[in-house]
Amino acid sequence: MQDVSPAESTDLALLPSDPHEVLPGVWRIPLPVPFGVHAMNAYLLRGDGRGGGTDVGWCLVDAPLGTRRAEDALLAGLRAAGAAPSDIRAIVLTHGHPDHVGAVGRWQRQTGATVYLLGLESQLITRLWDDPANAAMLGAARDLMRHGMPAEEAQRLATQAAQLRGAIAAPERPTVLAHRQHIHLAGGRYQVFWTPGHADGHLCLLRDDGVFLAGDHVLPGIAPTVGWYPWSRPDPLADHQQSLRVVASLPVTLVLPGHGEPFANLSGRADELLGIHARRTVELARELAARPDGASAYVLAERMFPTRWHAWPESRRLAVAETVAYLEHLRLLDRAERVVAPDDTITYRRAAEDSSRATA
Repeated sequence: MQDVSPAESTDLALLPSDPHEVLPGVWRIPLPVPFGVHAMNAYLLRGDGRGGGTDVGWCLVDAPLGTRRAEDALLAGLRAAGAAPSDIRAIVLTHGHPDHVGAVGRWQRQTGATVYLLGLESQLITRLWDDPANAAMLGAARDLMRHGMPAEEAQRLATQAAQLRGAIAAPERPTVLAHRQHIHLAGGRYQVFWTPGHADGHLCLLRDDGVFLAGDHVLPGIAPTVGWYPWSRPDPLADHQQSLRVVASLPVTLVLPGHGEPFANLSGRADELLGIHARRTVELARELAARPDGASAYVLAERMFPTRWHAWPESRRLAVAETVAYLEHLRLLDRAERVVAPDDTITYRRAAEDSSRATA
């Protein structure tokens, strides 16, 4: 899930909400979501055949939630493009967050399309959104409590996930893609890039003509949320930094992001996001230096994300998860220590070695 501040949310709300053709055969379809960003960009693609593909149907990138408003928005986009659901031959999921996976299983059954995604994300979708017991989200709520969040506030994460599950349909027997693999979709040739950070199994697609489907890896105007959860890879922040460097060197002519308007300067935006990560890391290290007894991620998150902190409860939970990601990054750099108390709560403090370096 992507989260934004109220000011950013206002800016995004002013963007065009009607489906429109960005390039010949490339349609952007904003789909409403019940989160801070208000809308997620799905894309309809129809290649010109120059990539060697023979399929003349359409490819859908990311899927609507199973709500009337979201599904009607996709149908309106299909009509604007002169297509019908039966013309969709392929569906690519950039990642498994609810606003992007949506009710993809329902559209898969309706269209007969092949669903493509990375294997890691396929496993997470099953674990997070296809489990009536809600075990993973309950575990995440417990983890947030260990990091200082009050129980009632943390429990809302599991409650929200249970409520969302009715609008999500996991894909059935998806086709798993691999990093750097080339694939033909709707008449065009694309290369797959594994870009972890915002999600462990996030993927981007680069078409031979330089069109880049970025999902939530690189966004204009807002920084993608990079959070740590019990199921996350050890260092999501380092993952995001590395994959930003990878995509910055690609021959991209146009970026199609998961939220916001398409833009051209991928390398410049990647550099900006790397700068944001660097500044936040330094800021958090200074916070730890000012707190010799340490602090919980819950306490530090309010300092790191003050605007987001007071926006809404869902935003606050994401702020804590993102603060943990930065703290774990500092810990793995030997600049912070994680302290587990007898009651299993977690705090972080400046690493002794880091303190000695600063005074040397």
